[in-house]
Amino acid sequence: MGGCSATPKYCSGEAVMSEFVQALSLQSRVIHALILRETRTRFGRSRLGYFWAFFEPMAYLASLITIFSILGRTSPIGVDIKLFFLTGIIPWILFSKTVGSISNAAESNQNLLGYPQVKTLDIVLAKILLEFSTVFLVFLLYIFAFIFLFDMSVKIDSPVLVISILLLVSLLGGSLGLIGMVVKLYFSAYNNIQSIFLRFLFFTSGVFFTADSLPLQLQQWVFYNPIAHISEWIRDVFFKEFDSNFFSIKYPVLFALVTFLLSLIMERLTRYKLREF
Repeated sequence: MGGCSATPKYCSGEAVMSEFVQALSLQSRVIHALILRETRTRFGRSRLGYFWAFFEPMAYLASLITIFSILGRTSPIGVDIKLFFLTGIIPWILFSKTVGSISNAAESNQNLLGYPQVKTLDIVLAKILLEFSTVFLVFLLYIFAFIFLFDMSVKIDSPVLVISILLLVSLLGGSLGLIGMVVKLYFSAYNNIQSIFLRFLFFTSGVFFTADSLPLQLQQWVFYNPIAHISEWIRDVFFKEFDSNFFSIKYPVLFALVTFLLSLIMERLTRYKLREF
């Protein structure tokens, strides 16, 4: 005897694998379609969308450089101040935009959640991928602009590590955004709290300072902000002149993993309620 009747165990395994591959293929197509839809919604209607993606870091740069010029201050680590600010601005923009985009994802995509093929996590993943690719592309454009327009020397010890750090930022922002999405089901004023929370984080995230330059008491408070560690870490990779004694690699990684697991649990417990946001 041959076929599945002779080896039902192997046929069962093949069937499970086939179903898994089909489910993975379907989810990939859904996420791809969601990314295209989000791209058209954000950038397709007007060129201003593309312009704003490039202009936002410029607005931060211009503001911080102007403030430092008025105060007569220079880069705290002896590198070009534009690149110093950029290495703090890019992780912050990636984090804050990912948090904001995902925390509003359920209500802004309620019509899509009516389709059984589209899950909340599909929308979350699509937004994370789009935010990461957009901000990373803008980051590269600024690096090349600094090199060619200002004849700036940019030497990165490990480009792969820089990408890994930014992916960690995306994971952290996506996790906190998903937690916010769930909290909004029960607390409608959460957007206001999130806005205040992000403003506070901005001023403690090391965008325009190094943690080692702060008094010890302030360092103890800043230490609890994972983005501050990431800002120090990415500058430590970028600049040979900078050797931070502040940041911990374990802290932001563990923080991101814990919030990621917590966000998945919260999403699982409220999955059906999120479809009826």
